[in-house]
Amino acid sequence: MYVCLCNPFSDKDVTKALENPCVRNTPAQIYKACSGGVKPCCGSCVCAIKDMIVDHHAALGVQRIKEDLPVAAFETIAAE
Repeated sequence: MYVCLCNPFSDKDVTKALENPCVRNTPAQIYKACSGGVKPCCGSCVCAIKDMIVDHHAALGVQRIKEDLPVAAFETIAAE
C-alpha cells in the first residue's frame, strides 16, 4: 500500500526504515529515509507514518513482555 503519493513509497518502505537502527523513529526521519531525502509536499501521509510508528513501538513492547515472561506462563495460558 502506498503511504505517500507525492514522493512514492509504500508501507513496506516505512517498515524497513522503522527496523533500521540508524534511522530515528520520528515522522521526519522516517519520511526522509523513505523518500530519499525529499521533503513532504502535501503532508497527508504524515498521519499514516505516525500511526505506523506507534504500531511498531507497541509491537516491540509486546515482544519484550513475551521475552521477559517465564515459559511456564505461556504453558498455563495455553492450557486454559
